[in-house]
Amino acid sequence: MAQSFMTQADLNEATKLQKRQQFEEERKQRIFNAKQRLYGLDVPTIEQQIAEKNKQRQLEAEKERRYEEQTEMMQKIIHAKELELEKRKRVMESDLNFYRCRFQNKEQRREFDLNDPESIKKSKPARSADDDITLGISSAQIFLGEDLGHRERQRRQREQQRAWLDQQIAERKQAENARLQADRVLQESLQSRDHRLEEMAKSERKIRNQMLDSIQQYNNELARRKRDERLRKQKEKAEDDLAEIYNMLSSDMLTENPDVAQSRTHPNKKIAFMYRGMTPEELKDFRRDQHQQMLERKKQETEQQLMDKQWEQYSLNMDRELQLKEREMERKRQKEYEQILVENDRLAREQRMQKELNDKVMQVNRVSQEFYDKFNTTTR
Repeated sequence: MAQSFMTQADLNEATKLQKRQQFEEERKQRIFNAKQRLYGLDVPTIEQQIAEKNKQRQLEAEKERRYEEQTEMMQKIIHAKELELEKRKRVMESDLNFYRCRFQNKEQRREFDLNDPESIKKSKPARSADDDITLGISSAQIFLGEDLGHRERQRRQREQQRAWLDQQIAERKQAENARLQADRVLQESLQSRDHRLEEMAKSERKIRNQMLDSIQQYNNELARRKRDERLRKQKEKAEDDLAEIYNMLSSDMLTENPDVAQSRTHPNKKIAFMYRGMTPEELKDFRRDQHQQMLERKKQETEQQLMDKQWEQYSLNMDRELQLKEREMERKRQKEYEQILVENDRLAREQRMQKELNDKVMQVNRVSQEFYDKFNTTTR
């Protein structure tokens, strides 16, 4: 029934439209299918374009390098010109200041007599004497308390003030010299103290090394002596055993003679079971050696205490200096942290202003997703 109302021209037009839609669908399948597409790229032209683009990029890089070199040269020339201008400016300012100091003093102005602070002092007195001829008939001649020796008195006062000032200047110079002398003495004492501490440290290291060497030598000598002592004791034991047998046989073990306790093999060794005590001379020598050892021990302890105190004072000074350095570094870190906070706050405000500008002005007419959905829908 629908076709009964269509003419031959309408049928032809509908056929053409259907063929065109079918051709468009086939074209879409060929073009949008990358595996079946057989055309679309001109490789020589693309390679030529790539070569031209690389050549253009090299030319731009060379142009940029030359521009940077020229810019750097111009900056150097500008910097040299700025230095020359600053030098000329300093010379001109120096000449101007010299001219002002030389030829533009207050005393050389025309109206200086009107603004002179010493005008009253330079003015003439009301009268120079009782018979001053400048005074008229009706002028008052003498007033109660008037001082005619005013100039002489002022002169003596100025001389006295000058003497006081000279004395104060001399005292101040003397005080300054005394302060400089005290600072110099303090500096020398600090240097001597540092030198003494350094020498003490060196001497301590030297003494420690010597002590270690002496201890090593002593240990080696002690080991050798112990070995020799063990052999000697074995030999002496055998000899003492023979001596004991002999003493038992000769009945000398019960005598009170101190010579009996003397070992025959060793001059400084006593036989323990026959020893009856030291003689007064030996006891006196023993006490004297013991007292000498006590004095040497006390001297060593005193030197060690003095050295410990000096090291403790040096450690306290170093700790104090380290604390001052740490405080100064902490103040610097705090200041840098405050500067970072201020800079971050400024950047945040700028970002907010830029975002408001983009949202309200720059990005008002944004491209919607519907615009992008129109792509790749046809082959034309």
